[in-house]
Amino acid sequence: MAHIQRRCANCRRTIPQGTRGCPACAGREAAWVARYRAPDHRERSRSFARKADAERFLASQETKKTTGEWVDPDLSRETLADFYGRWTRDAAEANDPAASTRVKYEGIWRLYLEPRLGTYSLGSITREDVRRTVKAVRSPWQAQETLKLLRLLLYRAMDGGAIGRNPAARIEPPDAPRTAVRVLRPQELAAVADALPDRWRAFVLLGAYSSLRWSELVALRRDDLDLDARTVEVDEKLVEVRGEWVWGEPKTAASARTVHLPQLVVRPLAEHLLRFPPLHDQEDCRLQGLMFYGEKGGPVRRHSFRKVWDRACRQAGIEPIRLEWLRHTGASLAYAASHDLKAVAERLGHTSVRMVDSVYVRLYEETSRELADAIDALVERASRVRRGTDAGRS
Repeated sequence: MAHIQRRCANCRRTIPQGTRGCPACAGREAAWVARYRAPDHRERSRSFARKADAERFLASQETKKTTGEWVDPDLSRETLADFYGRWTRDAAEANDPAASTRVKYEGIWRLYLEPRLGTYSLGSITREDVRRTVKAVRSPWQAQETLKLLRLLLYRAMDGGAIGRNPAARIEPPDAPRTAVRVLRPQELAAVADALPDRWRAFVLLGAYSSLRWSELVALRRDDLDLDARTVEVDEKLVEVRGEWVWGEPKTAASARTVHLPQLVVRPLAEHLLRFPPLHDQEDCRLQGLMFYGEKGGPVRRHSFRKVWDRACRQAGIEPIRLEWLRHTGASLAYAASHDLKAVAERLGHTSVRMVDSVYVRLYEETSRELADAIDALVERASRVRRGTDAGRS
C-alpha cells in the first residue's frame, strides 16, 4: 500500500511519527520518502524535501496506475540512442521493416535525430523537442521522414512501458510539394521501346504494362511467367542495399498477386527469352532462372539502367522521366481502359484505391479532355448543319 516515511537526512533512519528529530543521531533535517507498489508488483520509492510534494507524487502514481499511464522510471531513463540501438537489432533480426527501409532510417537517424535527441532520456522528450527537431530539417521530405521515424521509436517505447504518451503523436509534418507525374502515352512508350537495346525492350514493356514495382520487376524468374495464360506471378522482391542484393517478400500482403498481361507484351517477352535465356549455373542459387539481368550476368541495377533509359527517351524525342513513372504509366493506361479504380488498385498491389485516385489517373485526365473536345466538335458540326438548313429555307 502506498505510504510516506520520514527519514533522517543524515543517517537515513526512519524518524517515528510525532518525533521532531532523529532519535539515533539527533539530526533535525528530514526527507519524505513516498513508497508505492508498481503494476509489476515491485515496491518503488522517491524522496522529497516536503511532505506535500510526496503526497502529490503518490496521488499521481495511483492515478497513472488506474488509467494505464504508469511508466517504469528505470526504463524511461534510457537514452533515445540506446533505445534506437536495441530497436535496430530487433528489426534486423525480424527483418521488419525491410532492409531498404532500415538503411533509409539509419541515414535519418544519423543526420537529424542522433545529434539533437540522442542523449535525451525517453521520459524527458517533450512535444516542443519534437517540433524543434523536425523544424530544423530543411528538406520537407526529410522532415516528414524524421517525424515518421521518431514517432515510430516513441510508440515502441510506449509499448514497452518506458513512456506513457507519445510526444510525437498528432504533430503535423511540414507540407512537401509533390512533383508532377509525367506518364507516357502508348505511342510515346512504343517510341522509347524501339530506341532501347534489344536486351531491355521487353523489360520496359513488361514494367509499364504490368505496373510492377522496380523491386518486383528485377526479381522475376522464368517460372513466374506464363505466356500461354498471359500472367506474371509476383511473390518476391529484390533490392540493393549498400551494394548487396537482398531478397524479400513483396511490400505488403496485397502485393503478392497475379497480374494479367495485354497481348502486346507477349511477343516481346517470347523473343527476349529466346535471345536472352534465364540465368543458370550461378554460384548464387537465388539468381537461378532470373529473367532480366545485365551484360555481366548480375541483377539489373537501377543507376546503370537509368543511363540506358535516358538515352532512349532522348532518341525518341521525349524528355526522360523517372523510372518509377513507368508504373504510373501502366496504371494510368489501365484506368483509362477500365475506369475501375478497385481493379487497378488490385493490379498495383494496393489495399485501397486512394493512391490510384490521387496519383495514377493522369492519362485518363487527358483522355477526358479529348472526349470533351470531341463533344465540342460534334456540337459545332450539328450547329453548322442547322445554320445551313435555316439559310436554305430563307
